[in-house]
Amino acid sequence: MMKRQLTGIQNGDLPPEIMHEILSRLPVKPLCRFKCVSKPWRSLISHPDFVAKYSKVIENKDVFFQRRRLLFTFVRQEHHWLYSLDLDQFLNENHNVDVGGLVATPAELDFVYKPLPRGGRDWIPFVHYSSYGLFLSRICCGDFSFSLINPVTKESKKLPKTPIWRLPMKPLFRGVSLNGLGFDYSTNVYKVVNGQHYDDGTVFSVYSLQTDSWRQIDYLFPYKALDFDGIVVNGAVHWLVRKVADRSLVIISFLLAEEEVREIPLPPIPGTCSSQLGVFRNWLCITLALPRAEIARTNNEFWVMKEYGVTESWTKMQVSKPYKELSHSSFWTESHDLMLFDKSLVMYNFNDGTFWNLSISDLSENGHFGSIGIYVESLPSLTDQEQHKRSKEDKSTQ
Repeated sequence: MMKRQLTGIQNGDLPPEIMHEILSRLPVKPLCRFKCVSKPWRSLISHPDFVAKYSKVIENKDVFFQRRRLLFTFVRQEHHWLYSLDLDQFLNENHNVDVGGLVATPAELDFVYKPLPRGGRDWIPFVHYSSYGLFLSRICCGDFSFSLINPVTKESKKLPKTPIWRLPMKPLFRGVSLNGLGFDYSTNVYKVVNGQHYDDGTVFSVYSLQTDSWRQIDYLFPYKALDFDGIVVNGAVHWLVRKVADRSLVIISFLLAEEEVREIPLPPIPGTCSSQLGVFRNWLCITLALPRAEIARTNNEFWVMKEYGVTESWTKMQVSKPYKELSHSSFWTESHDLMLFDKSLVMYNFNDGTFWNLSISDLSENGHFGSIGIYVESLPSLTDQEQHKRSKEDKSTQ
């Protein structure tokens, strides 16, 4: 399919396979400009097969490092401001210590929320809901609508309203539900997962960017949510939940390819601690939160699952910097991990326990970091998806 798309492109004597390999390794911004060269170029670069190939190239470590960007929110007066940051502008694999006072300069992604009512004050960015170039955001009042956003192409797409499968909904209001975004490699399709709560369990539905529609998973799953933010690891979205039957804690995973739900047992955490599910590098992670009566105390450990799905692989990790809240950015080098310790960005060295704070310019002190995550600059065009969908619909009616 993609070879035929090259017809008419002035590519000299290069075979189509070589052209594809060259293009798949270029940055996103030049490729977006190349779409304007000619219709064949636009057709090739926009084609779903090429977009999928472009995404898979990041399995190459060097390419992945070149395209990764930090995505984070900064909260001032309950308003979430969204920024991206090229960490490689001042940090690379050879830095093992503080980089001597260098300050990183972020880029504000205000195109996302400026057009919204009240300047986006009712907007919540799920920064960790990111998957190969797209991330998920939501209006936290009114219709509680979702939007998919590509920070590189500056495109956003409002998703159709999630159908209500049963009444009444739980818990307190309709806007609260299990949510997650992932990429199904078996079909090269972006999927948004939503779980609606009822007294006797949860009903899942899946939105496909390819079809621009929601589908219900025809089964009532006997779980009630504790964390609403889905964590994507190993081709599945994960949440920490309680079983309806006995209220015991368990992690559930929604497999994006099979669209099935499975259980993953927790590590042996103390019964007096509440837990939060996260991701540490490429592993599932459980951080501990002490009860309010012990709020003056802080933690020095957390758990990671080093072999996915294997209960015995839960491993306790120690940190020299105590925390009350801890999350990983999914950014790490050979020597350091970028983590959020109590709303401060810290580069932490797990080899020797040393750390240093990450300095970012243009952020006032009357606020704090909200959530952090990594996105990889990639090609999925939300407008091109619409065009491909309309093209298919037109052909089916002919």
